[in-house]
Amino acid sequence: MRMLLSVIPVFSLVTFVSPPTRANPDNTADADVVPAGAALNACGCYRDAKDQCRCNRVGKAKLKCECENDCEPPECAAKRKHDEDKAAALALKKIKERDKKAQAEAKKAQAKRAKDRAAEEAKKEKEREKANSDPRWKLD
Repeated sequence: MRMLLSVIPVFSLVTFVSPPTRANPDNTADADVVPAGAALNACGCYRDAKDQCRCNRVGKAKLKCECENDCEPPECAAKRKHDEDKAAALALKKIKERDKKAQAEAKKAQAKRAKDRAAEEAKKEKEREKANSDPRWKLD
């Protein structure tokens, strides 16, 4: 009980003495306010009086990235890079699969050539044995 009674005055002292919190000057609610003379582009962005790009905050589902070399949300650059990385990875995967398939085919062709060569050698060996074993074929 004593501990509880000692904590209450400390808590009230901290609460009443602490400075009040102020509004953030870069408040995101102000970012959604578009000046009357500004024209929004397809991405939902506009240029302010200082020719700086300002964009309305939207969710990722509603994000439009159709203004590549114009004023566009900063998330679009990250999205574009992600899409390029994904496309590059997919292309690399296709190349690896094609290379793997070509190697497998080359291996099969090499095995077939080796098998054919072995069969040809066996055929020649049989002919030699036949020539050496048959008395009619012996030279006197």
